Amino acid sequence: MFESLSIEILFKFLMVIIFGFLTGLELREYLYSKKEPITIGTTRTFTFIALLGFVANTISKEVFLIGFFILSIFLLVFYLYKINKNKRGILQILVAFITYSYGALVDISVFFIPLVYVAIVFIISAKTKISKLMEKIDNDELITFSKFLILSVIILPILPKENVIPYVSISPFKIWIAVVVVSSISYISYILQKYFLASAGIVVTGVLGGVYSSTATTVVLAKKKIDSLVEGSIIIATGVMYLRLLVIIAIFNFTLAENLVIPFVSLFLVSFAIFMFLKERGNNISGSFDSNPLEMEVAFIFAALFIVMAAITQFVTTHFGNLGLQILSTIVGFTDIDPFILSLVQGKYAVSNNDLIQAILIAVASNNILKAIYSGVFSKWQMKKAFWSLLFLAGLTLAWAGYFYFI
Repeated sequence: MFESLSIEILFKFLMVIIFGFLTGLELREYLYSKKEPITIGTTRTFTFIALLGFVANTISKEVFLIGFFILSIFLLVFYLYKINKNKRGILQILVAFITYSYGALVDISVFFIPLVYVAIVFIISAKTKISKLMEKIDNDELITFSKFLILSVIILPILPKENVIPYVSISPFKIWIAVVVVSSISYISYILQKYFLASAGIVVTGVLGGVYSSTATTVVLAKKKIDSLVEGSIIIATGVMYLRLLVIIAIFNFTLAENLVIPFVSLFLVSFAIFMFLKERGNNISGSFDSNPLEMEVAFIFAALFIVMAAITQFVTTHFGNLGLQILSTIVGFTDIDPFILSLVQGKYAVSNNDLIQAILIAVASNNILKAIYSGVFSKWQMKKAFWSLLFLAGLTLAWAGYFYFI
């Protein structure tokens, strides 16, 4: 036992020393590149700080806290000296505190220190790029993101996990989870499109638009200059929509997702084939979106629609069964289908899984018909290839719905 304990302590000791040394080395390279005249030290200093944290933590947690307090005093003196020299950066101080914590982090997991080190390297090396990115981001978007983060992290945990809304078989907790998931997926697409791939061309707009909102993408692209590639991008947006819906459904109801894998993947492949056919006949142009999907109004509207759809679906399935659900799916397809589909995959209704799958497919088909109409109207009926392709995809989607009706 003594031998194994010694080996364990030796391994942790080496981990702390090595990564303390590497952290100091990385900081030294950064400070030298910036020609920073005032430093607390680099490679050896940070190795000793890591060693100090390990020794103090090995003795006791109390000694570790005392060591942290003493280190804080030295770092405070260093910072006051920097202020006296008109230098106010605290990067070295923050890295010093993190390096000292290596001694305690190694007890959590030997893999935790490498993760922290990688994060330090990334943040230090990416400082210039991060600064440029922050200059591009609007303050309103940061405020919106902060509000959404608060609603997700603070509000979500205190929402009831029981079904407390009349006529709705889904708890407020699950409803807001759905809002967070859908909004987050859309937001990632929006950020990539606006800040990282703004000049990547119309195809990227179509692909990311399918993750963001294929209906909104269709409207935006239909207003562009008439081109086969633009029409192809409209189709690929709908193709990506199938994959997006499959992922969202899998998150909340894996059983339904398993049954929809073949239909949705096959419909994506058909969309991709049409896109490739049109791509060879078009010219690339730019495209972008301006609406932030994390706007609070959007999130609350989505939640309200979710509740309304869940209540209506509960009423329809209880009183009119599968036929009523199919009619409702057709109507809902001409609106926002996400709240409806999420209410289907999370709720408990008096219909079978096959009935739910049919309803999802019918809603998607109906939504494709809506997009076909949008592509025609907003292009003044010039984008005929996109129009007929979307109707074709709607027909194939309905064919899959018919398949699940007869099996």
